[in-house]
Amino acid sequence: MKLKNIVPFKITFLFLIFLAPSAFAQPTHKKTDDQLITDYLHKGYKYQVNKQPDLAMIEYDKVLKLDSTNHTAYYNTALIYANSKQQLKAIAICDKALQFCTEDLADFYRTKANCYSDLQQYEEALPLFHKALLLEGSEANDNTHYNLGYTYFKLQKWESAIVYLNKYLERSDEESGSVGDALFFLATCYSESGDDNKAIQYFDKAIAKSPHYSYYYNKAETLVNLNKKDEALKVINEALVSYPDKADLYFKKSQIYTSLKQTEKAKIELKRGYEIDSTNTNILLDMGVIYEHDNQMDMAITMYKKCIELKGNLSGAYGNLALIYGDIELKRDSALYYFQKALSVDNKNPINYYNMGNYYREEKKYDLALEMYAKAIELKPLLAAAYTNTAIIYEDKKDLKKAIDLALKALDIEPDDYYANSYLASLYFDSTDYENTILYTTKALRLSANPNIDHLLLYKRGVSRQIVGDYKNALHDYLDIVKRYSDDEKKDHADVYSNIGYCYMEDDQLQASLKYFQEAVNYKPDIDQLIGLFTVQYLLNDKVGSNKTVSKAKKVEPKLKQGYKGIEQLEKDGYFYTKKHKEILKQILN
Repeated sequence: MKLKNIVPFKITFLFLIFLAPSAFAQPTHKKTDDQLITDYLHKGYKYQVNKQPDLAMIEYDKVLKLDSTNHTAYYNTALIYANSKQQLKAIAICDKALQFCTEDLADFYRTKANCYSDLQQYEEALPLFHKALLLEGSEANDNTHYNLGYTYFKLQKWESAIVYLNKYLERSDEESGSVGDALFFLATCYSESGDDNKAIQYFDKAIAKSPHYSYYYNKAETLVNLNKKDEALKVINEALVSYPDKADLYFKKSQIYTSLKQTEKAKIELKRGYEIDSTNTNILLDMGVIYEHDNQMDMAITMYKKCIELKGNLSGAYGNLALIYGDIELKRDSALYYFQKALSVDNKNPINYYNMGNYYREEKKYDLALEMYAKAIELKPLLAAAYTNTAIIYEDKKDLKKAIDLALKALDIEPDDYYANSYLASLYFDSTDYENTILYTTKALRLSANPNIDHLLLYKRGVSRQIVGDYKNALHDYLDIVKRYSDDEKKDHADVYSNIGYCYMEDDQLQASLKYFQEAVNYKPDIDQLIGLFTVQYLLNDKVGSNKTVSKAKKVEPKLKQGYKGIEQLEKDGYFYTKKHKEILKQILN
């Protein structure tokens, strides 16, 4: 089972809000001539707005030499560094200001927090925003609420993000440029929290306020979550009217068509996106998957290697390359290399551990495989396939009890999964628990896309029904199988014909039983078929035929030369005979 890496759909942008430079704030402590400091601040501000930051900082430095506690000089200097992406220098200025200034400290906590946020160090930013909010009190800057909401959003703490984003919306002017972004983040929070209907409401508000293409994109994804795929397509088409050159929109449209199993349409949209942006790694990854499905492995490998060159979707690209090479005997070493690369770039992705576990299982390195599956389950406790494949290892180790326990866990997660029910039925069959075999084969057959051709399941259910004495229903299973056999298949499955003969014999339909035993012997004169035939011949008083078949049986299986003791030895070898049948065999063989 090949699990492809899932490409994240959220498209978000960093919206950090800094205060505008304060040009006319008065110094707190007057250690030098007031007019001189004011002149420096005016000149610094003029340079700053005219985009001459180096000259501006010279003026602010003059102020600080005259007054080391000047709030405005510190603040505007920090802002220049922050806006020029020198966040660490901006943080250092804020730390100096917090050491020497005594008023408006919230500005420095907020600016310092913004810098950490810009560096994607959200854990460091969070307490600083809270300090700013505490100092601001009832006069809190709307931006603090916004940035707190955004920080919680980036930390995936959805409930807290919702609280502060809503506070921002309650306090902000309707014309504020960040309202649309706040609505978008709120919508995404509700979607991630599982409230997709509420998320749609906020996506609609965000689109009405500022119709950015990412708002349409995420709204469409949320509609897909609600299984409203046709509506999702309409949303993407609406976005394409305004943004016909956005490759991401074609990518999303392709994904929707794929989920609708409209493969050709999905290919068309993905190729449109690729024509617009051949460096979009989401598109490249999905192009690779499509080429794989079409068995164009060289092209698939090319797409994945482009992702790696562009340093995008590395985990998915490495993982899918590993899966391709894993199917090529001479490239198995390359498979291991790429599995390890996938883990090196994303060791929090359970699918990477799962796929590597599959690799080790196929190599029969069971201890390493179990380690990988355990890690996958730790990261994603509801990964049913990891439990199933762990069960397969224990089955190989002949620990059927452990395998059954694990298969039941997988089934708890995905109770309507055909394969999980089918596999569990097989485990019960191998452990001779025929009642449970009947239960789970029946469930699997109900879930099968075409139960009429699922011969192996029907056979296991038929055998189990036969063993527990439900001959009539066992007959239905066997007859369903044989009526679909080709001539070649009939020769390969003589045991099914003999089982039909045994069921008819137990039901005292001896002529029907004779017919199927004769067919079984014609296809394959093995001991099981011969025993059935001479038994029914005996019951039909065909003593000559019965004795003749007994002689053949003794040649095929010398144990029968011991008479009924040979039957007892065959039972130890795994053959099954009913009480009624054994009584007849005693009469024939003794």
